[in-house]
Amino acid sequence: MSARLALASIALGTSGLSTALVSWCAKPYVTTLRRFRPDGSGTAEELEMTTLSLTLQPRITKVYDPSFLIETRRPLAKWELAEKIALTPIRTHAVGTNLHPADGQEETVAETADANGNVMGRWIVKWGENGVGTCHQVGHVIRYFNVHEELLQ
Repeated sequence: MSARLALASIALGTSGLSTALVSWCAKPYVTTLRRFRPDGSGTAEELEMTTLSLTLQPRITKVYDPSFLIETRRPLAKWELAEKIALTPIRTHAVGTNLHPADGQEETVAETADANGNVMGRWIVKWGENGVGTCHQVGHVIRYFNVHEELLQ
């Protein structure tokens, strides 16, 4: 009886581990990529990427500023949402000073929603001195993306 329990436990453990591994590998795979061009000047292009959960439920991540998407070292992913970013200085012609977001100012860079549009999580940047931003997660946001070359065209 103990051998049967051991074999059943090993089979269930292996099944659970392989399911978790498949979920981790397939989680960032982007099935749909949409680009939204800005209407006004001074706004960045937005990206909307659809991935699937383990139960094949769509997860839609909107990235409001694609400059926060960087190449990743994570296996089976192409992009990730940056943890830190530094803005290049913007000079005003009239004053001649550099403009950066105010220290301590926060803004949403990306957010992930379910198929019903309920926001599950946000990727938020908190600006520091000289336009250096540190990002953090609130809720559950999808951070890694595996984008196939055909979607980029």
